[in-house]
Amino acid sequence: MTLDISRDHLAMRSVSGRSADAPIPVQTTGQWINYLLAYFHPAPPTAFQRSLLKAAPTIAFLVGAGSGIIDPKIGVAMVGLVAVVSLTWTHPPLAAYVMLSLAPLIVGLDRDQVIPVLRPNEALLIVLVAVLSIHWLYESRRIVVKPNGVDLTMIGLVVTGFLLPLLTQTIRLRPLGFDDVLYALVFVKLGLLYGVFRYTIRRPEHVRTAIGFSLVTASLLGLLGLADSLNFLDMAERLNPYFPNAGPQADDGRGAATIGNPIGFGVYQGINATLALAMLLGGERPRVPLAIAAVCCSLGVFGSGQIGPALAFIAGLGVLALVTRSVLQLIRWSAPFVLLCAILITPLISQRVEGFGGADVTGATRQSIAEAGGQDESRLLFGANPGSSWEVRLYNLETYFIPEFDDAANVMWGVTPQARVPSPLEGEDFIWIESGHLWLLWSGGVPLFVAFFAFIAVGAFTGRRLAQTRPGPVGIVGAAVVAGLAMLFVAQTFDPHITLRGTADVLYPLAALMAVGRMSREQPQTIRIEAPVVSLIERTVE
Repeated sequence: MTLDISRDHLAMRSVSGRSADAPIPVQTTGQWINYLLAYFHPAPPTAFQRSLLKAAPTIAFLVGAGSGIIDPKIGVAMVGLVAVVSLTWTHPPLAAYVMLSLAPLIVGLDRDQVIPVLRPNEALLIVLVAVLSIHWLYESRRIVVKPNGVDLTMIGLVVTGFLLPLLTQTIRLRPLGFDDVLYALVFVKLGLLYGVFRYTIRRPEHVRTAIGFSLVTASLLGLLGLADSLNFLDMAERLNPYFPNAGPQADDGRGAATIGNPIGFGVYQGINATLALAMLLGGERPRVPLAIAAVCCSLGVFGSGQIGPALAFIAGLGVLALVTRSVLQLIRWSAPFVLLCAILITPLISQRVEGFGGADVTGATRQSIAEAGGQDESRLLFGANPGSSWEVRLYNLETYFIPEFDDAANVMWGVTPQARVPSPLEGEDFIWIESGHLWLLWSGGVPLFVAFFAFIAVGAFTGRRLAQTRPGPVGIVGAAVVAGLAMLFVAQTFDPHITLRGTADVLYPLAALMAVGRMSREQPQTIRIEAPVVSLIERTVE
C-alpha cells in the first residue's frame, strides 16, 4: 500500500484523517487496550532482535534455574530481569513503561533489604540505562543535542544538587561521609530517570501508553494505601515488614502502600489523580476506567493520612481547573467524590486530626526551653511538654537547623547534603528537616534554591503552553505537569519532596514527556494504518 502525503502535513494521521494527538478512536475497554498494546510493535524487528527474542526464553530459563538454586525468589527476579532486558532492547520505550509501572511497586524496599547499598528500583534504573546505552552504541552512535528549557533546568538540578555540594564541601574542608554522597547521588538518579523518558518516548502515542501504565499502577496502589491506612484486613501489619511506612508503628492511620513513605505516597497519588482528570477533560476514552482511576488515586491522597499531600492536592486541582478552563466541570465531578470521602475517609481524618492536639507551646516558652541548657537538656524539657506535631516541627527547625544559617557561607553553599542531623534522644537516630524549602538551602545553598524555582517556573510555563495549544496526550501531560508542580511547591513547604520517592518517581518522567510536543513537529511524520482486527502498521514518510 502506497501513501502520498505532502511535507506540509505536520500532524501524524491515520487513514481516517485522525491526528495522533487527538483522543483515541475507540469506545470500549477492549478496543482501548488493543490500541495501546499495538504500540509495542512499531516496526518489524531486525535480524538481531529476532535472534535475541528467540534466545531470550532459553537464557531466562538457564539464568532462573541457576539463581533458583540459591533462592527461588532470586530465580524469579532474574527471569523477569532477562525478559525486561530483551524486550527493552527490541523496543526502547518499554524502559519508560517499566519504570512507571514497576518502580512504585518496589521503591519502598530498603537498601540492603534485597540488594546491597541500592534500592531495587535504583538497581532496575541502572540496568535499563545500561541496556539503552549499549543499544545506542550498537544501533546509532549519533548524538543530536537539542535541549529545551526543562532539560536545562534538570541539568541545573543535577549540578547544584550533586556536583556543587560535594565540591564545595571538599573545598571548605568540611566532613564528607558516605551518607552525604548517597544523598547527593539522588539528583543523579533523578537525572537518569528523566533521561530514560527523554530518550525513549518519542511520539504522542507512546505518551498515551505511558499514561496508561502509570494510572493502572497508581489506581491499585491507591486502594492498597487506603486499606493500609484503615488497616483493613490487617493490611498495615502485612505490609510493614516489607514496606515500613516510616511511622512509629505499623497501624498509625498513615497509608504508604509499597512506596514506604506516607507523604511521598500522598503526592504520588495526587499527581496521578490530576493526570486521570486531565485525560477525562481532554476527551480521552474509555471514560469509565479513567474515572475509576481518578477516584482511586484521589482516595489514595487522603489514605496517606498526611495533611501536606492533602493541601497540595487541593492546590493542584485548583491549578488544573485554571489551566484547562474547567472550574465548573471539576466542581460538578467533585460532588460524588466528597460523598464517598464522607463515608470512607471520615474515620481516618478524625484519627489524624488528633495529631494537632497537645499542650500549647508558645514561642516564648519554646525560647525558654532552648535557653535552659544544652541540646540534651532542652530535648528532655521539650519532651515533657511537646505541644502539637506542628509545634514539634517548628521546635526542631529552630533548635537544630536554623542556627546553622548564622554563617553566611552556609546560606550560600549549604550545610550538608543530608536532610537530617543526629538526634540527642536515646532510641532516636536522626532528626529530619521538615521544611523542603529550607532543605534546599541546607543541602545546596543558594544555587540549588534558585535551580528549584527555575525548574518550577520553566516546567509550569512549558506545561501551560502545551495544555492550551496541543490536543491529545502531550497537552494532557502538560496540564498534569503544571498541576504536579503546584503540588510539589506546596508539599515542599513541609518536606523535601523534590527528591522524595513517590513524588519524584512520577513527576520527573511526566516533565520529560512534555518534550514530545517539540519532537513530534521536528521528526519525520509517522503514518498509522489500521488493518483488520487491531494490528497497526507504522510507516515513516521522509
